[in-house]
Parts: sequence; structure tokens; C-alpha cells
Amino acid sequence: MSKKNDTPEVAEIGCLEALDGLYAYIDGEMDDPMARAKIEHHLGHCSACYSRIELENLLTQRIQKSAKGHAPESLRNRLQDVLGKL
Repeated sequence: MSKKNDTPEVAEIGCLEALDGLYAYIDGEMDDPMARAKIEHHLGHCSACYSRIELENLLTQRIQKSAKGHAPESLRNRLQDVLGKL
């Protein structure tokens, strides 16, 4: 069950399973090395999912660049009100 270079084979996953773990993968929060390997393997041959992860990475970078200041006091108060109701 191993390839010529003695690395274990990675099980194929579909797009839904890859997208299910996409944000944990992008954020570096995926602790399971096999799950990471499955997503990386899938991204290596699925152009649709690869494009999705590229888009998500670009959006994350844009958001980080634009988050220079603090949220207005009114927004913070509204968020606290909403979170307090949960």
C-alpha cells in the first residue's frame, strides 16, 4: 500500500469533504496530519477547490490589511448586546 518512495497513499476525498475542512486548513487549525494530507492531495488535482482556497486566502489577506483601526464604539456596543442575548 505504499508508493515507490515509501510514503503512505492518501485516500481520495470529494469536494464536499475538502470544503468541510477548508477553513480549519486555511487557518492552520487542522491538527490531524492525515486530514491535512487529504485536503492537500485533493487541492492538487481539483481546480475548483484550489480556486476556492485561493479566493478565501485573498479575502483573508484583504480583511487583515483593512483592519487597521478599532471598531467604532457604537458597533462594539451593538455586538455586546447581541452576544449577551445568546
